[in-house]
Amino acid sequence: MNRRLSAVLSLAALLALPALAQQKDKTPSAGQPPQMSAEDKAMMEAFERMGRVGENHRLLESTAGEWNAKATMWMKPGAPPVESPGSMSMRPLYGGRYFHGIYKGEMMGTPFEGAAMTGYDNLTGKFWNTWVDSMSTGIAYMTGSYDAASKSITYTGEWPDPMNPGTMVKVREVYRIGEADRHVMEMYELRGGKEFKSMEIVYTRKK
Repeated sequence: MNRRLSAVLSLAALLALPALAQQKDKTPSAGQPPQMSAEDKAMMEAFERMGRVGENHRLLESTAGEWNAKATMWMKPGAPPVESPGSMSMRPLYGGRYFHGIYKGEMMGTPFEGAAMTGYDNLTGKFWNTWVDSMSTGIAYMTGSYDAASKSITYTGEWPDPMNPGTMVKVREVYRIGEADRHVMEMYELRGGKEFKSMEIVYTRKK
């Protein structure tokens, strides 16, 4: 069983103890729930820290809303750019702990749709991003950190190379959120030992 799920179930059992105790003991002296041990208190405090919405989650609030998108792609270094319009709808989930986005546009002249999930993990101290779309059957996962000077989050990860099955491509994404109504996403790939810019999406907030 996943360690986090196991811990969640343990906490749920812990929280249920007072109710169970009262059901079993209906005497007048049974008005108070049993005292929690130091270990039980530490567990509850750990879960509170894990689920706390902090400044890094509020930083992601700027991505929420409806956006027009202009995507530019380079298939390989030196190749001419290919541009296509699109849109992104980004919504907060579970009190702003996560942000779910639906992208719609075109890819190589055909309709294209993708879904992103973004958040900040209090336990690892990292931002994270996942991506699935209508042109693949896998999931991309990246983690990153925020740089206050450039007002950007830089994610790193690796994706399967569709042109070379069984191999992975290292990727770097820079998401610039310096302006309230204009964000820029830049994607870089490492191929042949050299990094090149493979995609840029400029988001402008719909009025």
